[in-house]
Order: sequence, then C-alpha cells, then structure tokens
Amino acid sequence: MKVIKRDGSTVSYDRNKIKRAIQKANSEVAPNEKVSDDTIEDIISSIENRNRSRMLVEDIQDIIEQKLMDEKKFVLAK
Repeated sequence: MKVIKRDGSTVSYDRNKIKRAIQKANSEVAPNEKVSDDTIEDIISSIENRNRSRMLVEDIQDIIEQKLMDEKKFVLAK
C-alpha cells in the first residue's frame, strides 16, 4: 500500500511507523488511558484489512482515532 502524505508525496506503507506513534502516545497518558499491544495490533490490522492500494495519511489517522475512541481511550485518541 502507498500512503499519500500531507505534502502530496507518496511513500510505502510502514506498519512500524503506526505502531511507534501509538506506543509513543501510550507512554504519555495515564495508565487507565493506555491500550495494550494486542489492541495496537488490532488497530493496525483494521487499516491493513481494507486492502487499499493507496490511503491518505489523514484517513489512517482518522481510523486510529476512531478505534481508540471505540476503546473509550479519549485522551489517547487526542
């Protein structure tokens, strides 16, 4: 999958970038706002399972935010 960045450039999808970003945000919130590694993997899988050839980075962020809010992790989602 290709990811279209905000500046219009296209890069190859890298699941590790998403994982690191969520883990970094996870480390900055209270324990009750954290998500497990399994939940992070589920979020990444939900992006990958869409089987899209291209996605906007904003769409990926929206999916992540929605999944975190579904988990009632509102502070983490922000």
